Amino acid sequence: MFKKPFANLKSFSPLRSSDRRKFQNEAYEAYPSVKEICTKEGASHLMPDDLRSAKFTSHNGTSGLVYMSEKQTLWVSVENLPPIPTVYTMWQYPNMIPKLYTWGPVVRKLIEGADLMIPGMVYGPEGTLPHLNTGDLVAITIKGYSYPLAIGTMALSTSEIKPRSGMKGKAVHIIHVFEDYLWSMGDKSGPPELLDISDDEYEEDEDAQEAPTDVKAEVTAVDPSAETITTQSNTDKLSTNDIDEWLKKSLFYALVYKLKPDNASNVLPLSASSLYSAYIMPCRPLDVGTEVDIKKSSWKKLQKFLKAMEKSGLLKTKEQRGETMIISVDWTHASLQDLRKYKTMESLTAQPVKEAVKAVARPAAQPSNQAEIIEIFKPLGTQMIKFFEEAKHNKDALYTIPEIRTVIADYIKIHDLVDPKNQKMINIDPVMCDVILNKQEYNSINQLARDQILHRICLKMQPFHKIKLPGKDAVLRKGEPKPVEITQEVRQGRKTITKVTGVEGFGLDVEEISKELTRLCASSATYNAIQGVSPKTPLFEIMVQGPQIKNVTELMLSKGVPKRFIDTIDKTAKKGKGKK
Repeated sequence: MFKKPFANLKSFSPLRSSDRRKFQNEAYEAYPSVKEICTKEGASHLMPDDLRSAKFTSHNGTSGLVYMSEKQTLWVSVENLPPIPTVYTMWQYPNMIPKLYTWGPVVRKLIEGADLMIPGMVYGPEGTLPHLNTGDLVAITIKGYSYPLAIGTMALSTSEIKPRSGMKGKAVHIIHVFEDYLWSMGDKSGPPELLDISDDEYEEDEDAQEAPTDVKAEVTAVDPSAETITTQSNTDKLSTNDIDEWLKKSLFYALVYKLKPDNASNVLPLSASSLYSAYIMPCRPLDVGTEVDIKKSSWKKLQKFLKAMEKSGLLKTKEQRGETMIISVDWTHASLQDLRKYKTMESLTAQPVKEAVKAVARPAAQPSNQAEIIEIFKPLGTQMIKFFEEAKHNKDALYTIPEIRTVIADYIKIHDLVDPKNQKMINIDPVMCDVILNKQEYNSINQLARDQILHRICLKMQPFHKIKLPGKDAVLRKGEPKPVEITQEVRQGRKTITKVTGVEGFGLDVEEISKELTRLCASSATYNAIQGVSPKTPLFEIMVQGPQIKNVTELMLSKGVPKRFIDTIDKTAKKGKGKK
């Protein structure tokens, strides 16, 4: 569900304490073992004080809520399922959900977007599978390792599954997996205590001496170097006929190995520009890919090329609001049969399977180009300053949320405000009353929980944020951090464009970003000053031709913009898409 960026993600907002308690009770009800742990530990809280939520729509149309703390995404809520923990939460409570086991190479396939198949399963340490019904949540990890690496729902009951028996078909529909976009919204920490062990060491386990043949075949079959075709050296310039042939082969390859027949119903209809930039261009051959360009072909224009392919019977197109759309593909066409694999331009960034397995085993370090953003606050107003002074803290200093929590704790201790009958409740004294209560609440609220006090105090303080860009010193700025906004919309009733604003806040050069988007999207990208903004600190809007949310999002991530500070809005999406 989270292999690709969100189609739409609203801004995060703090949860009210009542909503947070309600959500925590839902989680406790779904996972009794976690409730038992938190109750025994006493001070442990399943839902942190700074928990925030935001509405999202995934790339496949699923809607729900994502919950995160200051550093990590913790939970997801979607209709008809209990609260879904992320890998960060499951690493804190590794036994909260029943687990299924597999091998390292299969986990890498899950990370690439595949579901867990029955041939990829192996019996657990006890030699049995947990009792699970169709639709139940289940965690997935590597044999011999206790921390979950993925979570999904059962495609069928475990009573019907017999690993290593030759059975085929899906076992688990994957929802979330380590290294997907939901994980990347957090601090990108790696799985705890996972050693860098090879596939052979997994296979030497006494319960799994050797991986089933069909599993090994499934893993090796996707190695991009498994089969190659002879390509012309990039030192020789291609003729127009050569470019024509490679352009067609790139289209055929993209349809079979990237678009895929099984996934076509979820993707089609697809605009011509998206087909070219997201499918054909990445599938150009590695050796000569830089020379393969529609402008260098005999067709010159993409529409003419697609019309030629339509005439051959390969696909069908339709004009919609002035843009060519690919409606369907004839998967029985002779050109799509018996295609041999070759190294593509996209494979430049792909890891070999063996290296990918090692990447799963190694804890992921924080990317060196990741911008660091810390939300901080300053006391504002006479009453707030008095509150900090009586808590014996500097009224002129800047504070993070954990530091504000410490100030509150010190104030409560100094004035002995804990209710002796209920240790979780804090008595509101006159100073605190003036700080956090409005006039209508003076006579009605005498006690509040610590998290409620924290939330109210943060709202009354002056917001700042500190941003540290790669290779630069940290900069303090007033106000809350503003995200990069990516908006996809239709202009003049027919042209789809993608607008980008806010890149300046992350130290990015608008002109350079426009040039990179031109290359990445194979489309026009221009920028103009936003009207009404101070000329001392000008802001710009970048406009890219075509539906480019995915490409722009990936570029922003590569430039160090944290995922939680990228807002995407797709105004071209069909209303009701993905809803029953």
